[in-house]
Amino acid sequence: MNPKPSPSNLPGLFALILFTCIVFIAARPAAAVRPFVTDDARVVGYHVGQLESSVKADKNVVANLNLFAFGPTENLELTAAWVDGFPHGRGDPRVFSVQGPLIQAKYLFFAVKPNATPGLAVVVGGFPPWGSQTFKPDTAREFIYIAVTESLGDADRVQIHGNLGFTTTNPHTVATWGLGTQVRVKGGFNAIFEIFQNDPYAGDVGGAFQTGFRYIFNGNLQLDMTGGTGLWGEPRYSAYYGMGIRIVTDRLW
Repeated sequence: MNPKPSPSNLPGLFALILFTCIVFIAARPAAAVRPFVTDDARVVGYHVGQLESSVKADKNVVANLNLFAFGPTENLELTAAWVDGFPHGRGDPRVFSVQGPLIQAKYLFFAVKPNATPGLAVVVGGFPPWGSQTFKPDTAREFIYIAVTESLGDADRVQIHGNLGFTTTNPHTVATWGLGTQVRVKGGFNAIFEIFQNDPYAGDVGGAFQTGFRYIFNGNLQLDMTGGTGLWGEPRYSAYYGMGIRIVTDRLW
């Protein structure tokens, strides 16, 4: 995560989104998970809950992102999250910092049809100007983007995710996009690749590439590990590594 502050251009966003989530373990389809930036065109499902937690580290910061999601309807997913961590720039003391909550809604217009038509979803959300220490922003950040997912082969052997949208950053609004893929190698082992420009959660961070693997434990638990580096932009994204975990519930009621 990039703790830099950014301005608000879309007032009133946060009042539009409500959130409820409880976490248990159950089998669900694989999905894009942080530190994978490019989102997927899937939602958790009717009365289903989800936990995603990820850690990302580079030479400047170690940051932890926790997202809790719930599906009030079959096509709508509501998410709340926060970021915490330890910035450790050269000469600066390591002070625990927090930013959040992030509040987000995803609406699925078309579900993925394997080897046929892709799924399509729209995501809108943002951070209010709340936090502590280095992560505390001066103003809010908002984002909106579309997510498209295509599934090819048997049982999601190849998944391709694409995002396109906008995010506010200091001092203007910038485009954000991402293109990522997941390829099942053997059993629960999947290779993942991604290239993206800016980050809806972090604002104007330039372009970067990351690769790694995703392991799906018997359909109940998903683990991601990645490494990446900046490709363009000033200041350029530092080389980093990250890992993420996803746990999903059965239908709660």
